[in-house]
Amino acid sequence: MTATLRYEFLMQIRRPSLWIVYGLVFAVLVATLPYLTLDLGFRDADLVKAAMTTAAKLIMTLLPIVYGCMVADRLVRDRRLGVDAVLDSTPAGRTGRLIGKYVGVCAATAVPLALVYFGRAVVYTVTEGKPAALGWSAVVFLTSMLPGLIYLGALALIGPLLVPPMLFRVLFVIYWFWGNLIPATMMPTLSRTIFSATGDYASYGFFLQERLALYEGEPEAALDFLRPAFSPAVAWLWMGVMVALAVALLSAARLHAIRSES
Repeated sequence: MTATLRYEFLMQIRRPSLWIVYGLVFAVLVATLPYLTLDLGFRDADLVKAAMTTAAKLIMTLLPIVYGCMVADRLVRDRRLGVDAVLDSTPAGRTGRLIGKYVGVCAATAVPLALVYFGRAVVYTVTEGKPAALGWSAVVFLTSMLPGLIYLGALALIGPLLVPPMLFRVLFVIYWFWGNLIPATMMPTLSRTIFSATGDYASYGFFLQERLALYEGEPEAALDFLRPAFSPAVAWLWMGVMVALAVALLSAARLHAIRSES
């Protein structure tokens, strides 16, 4: 597992397309969203905490699309190259290789996204003279961003087992906008449910409780039973759901491999 993790991480982090695509989408993010100003209208007492949470919310709007698309072809690559039999002859088991590939690929693919986020935290620290931003950025990343990336990485790794990678990428982009960004009042959607990977439940449940009035009096929408009120308890629930979904997807991939072997 460790050898697979190291190999997959180094191979993925060295892909020029990884950095090019992230760079292009990041340029779109800067041009269309207030990434440079971190202005979402928040005027909370703790501006540092609000600023770091705002940065996370903005980054989790577009960059996860790149994250999912770049992970999508990694699990099926061994089969496409015809090296499955060679890998099976090594002492490493399929489960260990699967976990190593998942962790290595997802960690490498998340590096540019993390650099964008923590780079913004460093800039905020220097320009505003608020070193607490570095600590808050770490906490926000672990609670609001990482759980969603854990789930999305498993989804993107496993999805191409069912459909070709290129088709999966198209479906993933559609899923991201439908299930995470489109307002629930427009159509039935998973947006702002506990199955949404944007991290809103952690952002508002842990860090932006003063802004919960934004969601008071919202019109009823389909699937509202999956939209419990923001609170720290529900934020923990959301984090658990993201991890549970990732474990379920990886388990399904392992069962798929067992059935293929038989």
